[in-house]
Amino acid sequence: MHAHALADDLRPRRSLWLSRRARWSASGVAALAVVLLVFGFVYRLSQRPYGFERFERIGGVALPADSVRARAFLDGGRAFLGRATGGGSYELRAVDSDKPAVAIWTNTSLTDVDTFRSARGMVQVTGLPDAAGHRRVTLLNANNGVPFATFDVDSGDRWELVGKYFVRYAEATHRLSVTDVGNGKTTAVLDQPGGAASWWLTDNWSGQQVPTSTAGEPLDEALTVDPNIVRAIPDRGLEVVGLAGGHVLGAGTGLADPDDLVYPYEDQVFVAPRAAKFALRAYDRKSLGKASWTWASPDERARPLFVTSCGEQRVCVGEDHFLTQLDTADGRVVFRIAAERPSQAVPVGDRIMMRTGSGTDTAETLLDADGRTVRSWPGKRAARLDEGSYLLLPAVPPSGAYPWMGVDAEHGTARNLGDVDARPDSCTWSHTYLACATKGEFAFYRIRAPWYSI
Repeated sequence: MHAHALADDLRPRRSLWLSRRARWSASGVAALAVVLLVFGFVYRLSQRPYGFERFERIGGVALPADSVRARAFLDGGRAFLGRATGGGSYELRAVDSDKPAVAIWTNTSLTDVDTFRSARGMVQVTGLPDAAGHRRVTLLNANNGVPFATFDVDSGDRWELVGKYFVRYAEATHRLSVTDVGNGKTTAVLDQPGGAASWWLTDNWSGQQVPTSTAGEPLDEALTVDPNIVRAIPDRGLEVVGLAGGHVLGAGTGLADPDDLVYPYEDQVFVAPRAAKFALRAYDRKSLGKASWTWASPDERARPLFVTSCGEQRVCVGEDHFLTQLDTADGRVVFRIAAERPSQAVPVGDRIMMRTGSGTDTAETLLDADGRTVRSWPGKRAARLDEGSYLLLPAVPPSGAYPWMGVDAEHGTARNLGDVDARPDSCTWSHTYLACATKGEFAFYRIRAPWYSI
């Protein structure tokens, strides 16, 4: 036999084509594996809170020993520091949290300041009342400390900064007004004969993950940035009003008595009478004519102490002897546990820190998603740091330095972060930093490192 070579144009190319395709396939599989690995790592990292470090001192800003009304607020990587300087003057400055000794800006033109707070690109400064009870509220640009809006209020008034809207109830005229602080235009003026307590802000889930004080109040912004309020109207009615133009989103009558508990949360409005044999009713805020569901407490002697958001699509009802968590979609009971006069239910993810008692008898209890006790801390008060952790402080802070604890909500573990000699109400905290007005200085500490795990 003779072997005959094939011409080049007649040679089969299949094996060469397969090898090239195999190489491309192998490269694609490898690239996909890398992407999945990175995604899995990032996802896992995002699902668990960062661990705590012991306090690492960053630096400080000198604070004269006789300073009064000294306070700090954190806003991301910067902080706002304020203190009275004597003779009615007040100094407010912004600093870099990692380099607090260097001021970003300083405002010394403010006088007779009572308090201040940061709020989404602004600093709200509230003045002391004069002899007639008049106050001035000044808004500063957080980037440069320059005032851009002022509002005169009276002692009987109630006012809230909601996003870019300044909402004020004037006791003298029984009117509710809404002002866009960006352009100074009044977007709504409404008669409000029911008084200062007859209108409510709308809570939302996004606001439930920001740092809070030990009283449960958000540190860095108002309760809500939802641009809608609920107000009482005649005939036991309720009305949902959009702040942008004062338009009515929904209204109904026969819904709530003047003393009833009213709690707007996201797209719903919850109403409960403050009486025994109470029932909690849930309404769609755009359709207030009929309750979407009703839940009645099985304890006929119970009265509602509070209704609050305590998780995504969850509300908690506090009673004298119980805490009940309900699904906001249908009123289904998620759990109902025995608790003596609970006063707070602060959520972190699907877990809740429940407070009971008062004074030295205060206790904090961490609950899991099914209402089971993970761990309890008697004699403590908790404050939320972020979506995965809490600070834990003495219910009655002693004189001198005392330990500050960090709680990992997922695992229920607590760690001593260090001792600080400062009143909690003179401090501010975030996921990463702690700043306090201590004796002689505003002290800055780092409390977190992203790659640290307990």
